[in-house]
Amino acid sequence: MSAIQKPPVNRIVLRQLLVLLILWALAQVFLETVVAYSILLGGMLSIVPGAYFAYKATRHRGARATERMVNSVYFAEVMKLALTGAGFALVFTQVKPLHPVGLFCGFILVHIVGLVMLVRVTMPPNPQR
Repeated sequence: MSAIQKPPVNRIVLRQLLVLLILWALAQVFLETVVAYSILLGGMLSIVPGAYFAYKATRHRGARATERMVNSVYFAEVMKLALTGAGFALVFTQVKPLHPVGLFCGFILVHIVGLVMLVRVTMPPNPQR
């Protein structure tokens, strides 16, 4: 057992999900239903593989687990890319009608939220504030 704390990846995933639900609700109110569910699908195509990666990549901690950590991160990244590709393939072949711009906007916006949250979580606190 390591004394190193597990990174708070759950907070990142939950924030992404919250932003996605807000985007979906706004699109449902102000845009068409097709655009709204396309945004929802695009966001889920970002969240699900990212959450899988976060789970697999943060399983091991400590100096003794370095090799397992590296192997886990490589495997998780390959699976994340495969899940993302398979998800897009499924959506484009099975979902009709689909709004491709909404799909990609949902994907990109949720992905950006994850990146911003990752930076906020990993940055050391600023003592000048």
